[in-house]
Amino acid sequence: MAEEINKSEIRSSPSIIAKSRSLWPSVLRWIPTSTDHIIASEKRLLSLVKTPYVQELVNIGSGPPGSKVRWFRSSSNEPRFINTVTFDSKEGSPTLVMVHGYAASQGFFFKNFDYLANRFKVIAIDQL
Repeated sequence: MAEEINKSEIRSSPSIIAKSRSLWPSVLRWIPTSTDHIIASEKRLLSLVKTPYVQELVNIGSGPPGSKVRWFRSSSNEPRFINTVTFDSKEGSPTLVMVHGYAASQGFFFKNFDYLANRFKVIAIDQL
């Protein structure tokens, strides 16, 4: 049963605030993982998609063409790749490019792919 605390008690007792906030860091925390685990998870999600697709790594080079600048200010000249999933639709269908938000992947879209692929050529790309 929850205790009822009025606002004057909270202002007078900072320990109540500290106790209520101390639960979140233990519950919500970053858990590092490996690239292999991420790829395996994404493959499991994409296995639920019924529409055929092509998954490939698109080479974007080490930086913008003709520039001395490198992606992520890297000193390496090694090329970078972007994971891309493409669903072909009927010929002449418009193209829809899906780009997820930061710290996400194509797995966030997997429930939408079947529906959208009926109407569009869908290209879903991962961010670097």
